[in-house]
Amino acid sequence: MKRILTLSIMLCMMCTCLSLWAQTGGVFDEELLKAFQYRELGPALKGGRILRIEVPQQEPYTFYVVTATGGLWKTTNNGTTFEELFLQENTPAIGDMAIAPSDPNILYVGTGTPASGRITLRGDGVYKSTDAGKSWTHIGLEKTIHIGRIAVHPQNPDIVYVAALGYHFTFNPDRGLYKSLDGGKTWDRIHFISDKVGFVEVALDPKDPDTIYTASYDKHRVPWQFWETGPLTAIYKSTDGGTTWTKLTQGLPTGNLGRIGIAVYTKDTKILYASIDNGNKRPPTEEEAAQDRRRGREPQDRNLGREVYRSDDGGQTWRKMNRDEDVISGGKWYGIIYVDPNDPDVVYVPSVPLLRSEDGGKTWGKEGLDNIAPRIHVDHHAIWIDPSNSNHVLLGNDGGLAVTWDFGKTWDFFENLPIAQYYAIGADMEEPYNIYGGLQDNGSVKIPSNSIYGSITGADFTSVGGGDGMYNLVDPNDSRWLYNESQFGAVMRTDQNTGQRRSIRPQPAEEDPPYRLNWTTPLLISPHNSHVIYMGTQKLLRSMDQGNNWQEISPDLTTNDQKKKEGNIEHCMLTTISESPLRPGVIWVGSDDGKVQLTKNGGGSWEDLTPNLAQAGAPEHYYVIRVFASNFEEGKAYAVKTGFQYDDFQPHIYKTEDYGKTWTSISSNLTPGTVHVIVEDRINPDLLFVGKEFDVNVSIDGGQSWVSMKNNMPTNEVYDLLIHPRENDLVVGTHGRGLFVTDITPLQEMTAELLQKDVHLFKIEPKIQWTYRSGKRRSGDRQFVVLNEPYGLVINYYLKNKKDAKVNVMISDPYGKEIIAVEGKSEAGLNQVIWDMRRMLSKEEQEATPSFGRRMRRAPLVDPGEYVVTLVVGDRKFTQRALVRPMPVRGH
Repeated sequence: MKRILTLSIMLCMMCTCLSLWAQTGGVFDEELLKAFQYRELGPALKGGRILRIEVPQQEPYTFYVVTATGGLWKTTNNGTTFEELFLQENTPAIGDMAIAPSDPNILYVGTGTPASGRITLRGDGVYKSTDAGKSWTHIGLEKTIHIGRIAVHPQNPDIVYVAALGYHFTFNPDRGLYKSLDGGKTWDRIHFISDKVGFVEVALDPKDPDTIYTASYDKHRVPWQFWETGPLTAIYKSTDGGTTWTKLTQGLPTGNLGRIGIAVYTKDTKILYASIDNGNKRPPTEEEAAQDRRRGREPQDRNLGREVYRSDDGGQTWRKMNRDEDVISGGKWYGIIYVDPNDPDVVYVPSVPLLRSEDGGKTWGKEGLDNIAPRIHVDHHAIWIDPSNSNHVLLGNDGGLAVTWDFGKTWDFFENLPIAQYYAIGADMEEPYNIYGGLQDNGSVKIPSNSIYGSITGADFTSVGGGDGMYNLVDPNDSRWLYNESQFGAVMRTDQNTGQRRSIRPQPAEEDPPYRLNWTTPLLISPHNSHVIYMGTQKLLRSMDQGNNWQEISPDLTTNDQKKKEGNIEHCMLTTISESPLRPGVIWVGSDDGKVQLTKNGGGSWEDLTPNLAQAGAPEHYYVIRVFASNFEEGKAYAVKTGFQYDDFQPHIYKTEDYGKTWTSISSNLTPGTVHVIVEDRINPDLLFVGKEFDVNVSIDGGQSWVSMKNNMPTNEVYDLLIHPRENDLVVGTHGRGLFVTDITPLQEMTAELLQKDVHLFKIEPKIQWTYRSGKRRSGDRQFVVLNEPYGLVINYYLKNKKDAKVNVMISDPYGKEIIAVEGKSEAGLNQVIWDMRRMLSKEEQEATPSFGRRMRRAPLVDPGEYVVTLVVGDRKFTQRALVRPMPVRGH
């Protein structure tokens, strides 16, 4: 997909006005902040989880891609380019989407993903479009939170069924199977079991749409334990449009069952398939028992696993198809089954591998469970099989989108969907600087903030780690050294000059219990000595020699609750670390079971600050997702707690200025939404940013008030933020739409007092006079492309009110010789002019300079050095110094 962000390349003195409003009164609000537009950096080469693929029967080159956290995408040219449709709705998390079979313009989207995973991914009900996705209307069921499946009547697009699971962690009376007869204007719940048991699947008989199949899902989760199977999971059938229901049992397993998927063979609708996650127990194999012992547990019994059942009589009787030895991976992430529309014996089961049976489920390959897509990403979820050509299959997985045209012999991967799911981001001090980040199930990647070729494509991305990528920290003094982490604390030290990698994962002493490691294990380079590395387990660990050796510098800093430690989800461990940049050894830590603790002497002694936080209103047991030591005061810090594990989505942010003795809530006017991260600016102590579930928010008064800074960013979960210390860029890592970057230099001067000024010219960030290279190959439109930031010196100025007088910007050398002048905008708000570092051509030069067709004659670049920028508003003048830097010599 050719997604070139519309940032103009400057040929001459460019006067681009970013005053996108006409306001008065010096108000700090969303309109003012619209001046800060984000560049989307991707990547697209590394994708993210795809849950559904839908294709209208009437339009063979159109299809829709439903992502778990990256919104909804549409192509009308068979995947050459994609357009995002679900941009500004209340949530990017989609559980399912359905096209009305009788009208391809009518779409239904059910929000909130069905898997009870580590990420919140909540929804707010159902949306409808009547113009093929151009616009959307919310049509209710907002309290269903997580939707598993939508089904639309084949002839009447107003008859819709929704299978709703409800909340992940708490009981929810809005679970159930819903039906609308009027296109979503009103809803009736037509099947309900309890506030604990929801519905995950619904399928219609296309020949007799009053015949409905649905599956309940009996599961329950607390922060340290997930019971993903239960006795109330079952398949139900109705033959009267949902008025009455029959539980299907003959031939199906009983006991503790998990997620179920149902498929109806369209040519003979008596033929059904079901995949059932069987939670009844079997003894562990020798290998599984050894794995348990390595984790410090007694060998545990395993679930029987996912099984495939078939019915040839409309569900009255069933028989198990797969052999006992063919244990198909299942669980909360999977559960869907597909039958080829042209052959009832060809069945697909997406799982970690992609499995296919050509004999109705009896065998799954020549050598057992054969993966038919071995050369693309694993963890498969979505399939579409072309009803006119069964060799043509679209496939969605945790890595993105793929297609086969020869029944799975070969696969083509789409590298143009920017749906990467970041956990954490880092940056180096190179020029241009690079951004590093860990991706859900896609390793870790390094991306330049700007490319020496003028635009960033997939060719600029570098893989720097595997697994589920987590923290990627670069030595700020020598970017040769990268500390790359994958899930559960698997940390490597990488020499970026030689490519050599070494595991530096710490191990406890033989007589000590294993370290408890979070999915996203906290890692930190000391701001005082870049050879000093911190890592959080249940204890804080420190290495003084780049990870070669580790020492424990704390006792267990968690609740160490034995009951919680025995659960099947890792718990009671550190989640965040921050050392004061002002004083070595002042270290703040937080844990997933609510603890915030502080040492002022490098771990010699520790103080539990959790009771003090509780006095300020912080729920004592809530997950501490971030602590952040202030850049300006030793005793100042911020703590963020999150209640997503209790289905509490309110923000919980606290600030202390006395080493944690007292805390103040600074959540103030933040709208609801889980806060994942907080950062404090390095220049302005009152400038704070938070990354929330669905946007970025900013405060210029130390957290007393907040304003959304979403702007042109689509609705997405903001998982991490950093402010580049040299470039003053805010880098945003989202869990679903990749990276976004915007220059916040003017915000670093923004105060309430400044906004009352009539005019203000902001400091000007130095810029390098880059000479871009040519030579990138032209490879058509099926690629992700983003332009560099605007070329030149960026000159920002603020006008409290619209001016009648002319506004001019003049550039001169230090001796007062004018180089170029241009008229600027006079609108209220923040205005911007970009100087491309070229002088004005004289009249004689213009006449003497040859013309190249319609190309504008270009003046020569000025010499690197210092210049003076003067803003002239009527008879008033305001000046700032500006520095034009030469291109750096590579290797220096």
